[in-house]
Amino acid sequence: MYRRVLILANPISGGGRSRRAAPALVAALAARGIAAELRFTTQGGDAKRFAGEVDRAQTDLVVSVGGDGTLNEVVNGLQDPSTPLAMLPMGTANVLACELRLPRRVAALADAIAAGRTRPHAIGVANGRRFLLFIGAGLDGAMVERVEQVRSGTLGKLKWFAPVLHVVRRFPQSSIELELEDGTRRDGLSEVMVTNVRNYGGVFRLPRGSGSGEGGFTVLAFRQRTRRAWFRAAAAAFLFGLRDGVHCEVLRAQALRLRAATPAPFQIDGEFGGTTPLEITRLAEPARLVVPPL
Repeated sequence: MYRRVLILANPISGGGRSRRAAPALVAALAARGIAAELRFTTQGGDAKRFAGEVDRAQTDLVVSVGGDGTLNEVVNGLQDPSTPLAMLPMGTANVLACELRLPRRVAALADAIAAGRTRPHAIGVANGRRFLLFIGAGLDGAMVERVEQVRSGTLGKLKWFAPVLHVVRRFPQSSIELELEDGTRRDGLSEVMVTNVRNYGGVFRLPRGSGSGEGGFTVLAFRQRTRRAWFRAAAAAFLFGLRDGVHCEVLRAQALRLRAATPAPFQIDGEFGGTTPLEITRLAEPARLVVPPL
């Protein structure tokens, strides 16, 4: 059982529900004999900074209360990335919570923390920044970039529609070159996704076997060059899942490079990350995530 817990909470996540849920988690843990310190973020970067101050001699577990972006900040701030982590999902997509079926209620998370069961989850590194979920370069990156340009206040799934349609109407073209660590190359790609998980945004299903953790990253190489082709692939992902050889090519890699003659935008764990080139590797030590007891 963990005895000393640090809770880092984004108070605006979940339309403000995090502001109420975080203190409730402190109380639920206290009822189970676990002491918890709560720190609210006030601006972007706070969760990373707070996590960077964690002393393993004083903290057994760090809990992120918020969305996947808040958790990404925490993972990037930790000096020891193997520090046990828990998450109370309060974001828009909650991709990791969907992937691992993490507790969504305060009491259930407190029970999981008290039980102390964890599972390993690979940590990727893209241009020095850690990620738990995925990288998307090309059209996917352009969509996330547009969301951040027009974003105001909290971000719900409905607020994605207008920015996504804006990008699809423009349909910016990228020509991305992919090189795996074994020398395998693909060029002329419209979009590349590098993923540790099996779903995207909590609603789109990736090809079977994605995110299994065996054999490294799952790398999805796309060649759609028209809106119609893109919509067909998106509809397939929503209805029954993308298929290797039909909607994309599926590769496996421990490390890879992405380049483009004209720099292509990319997203990392649902946040705009910049533009290519990209160097992507994995940390030798995985994250340790608290999951429900068996």
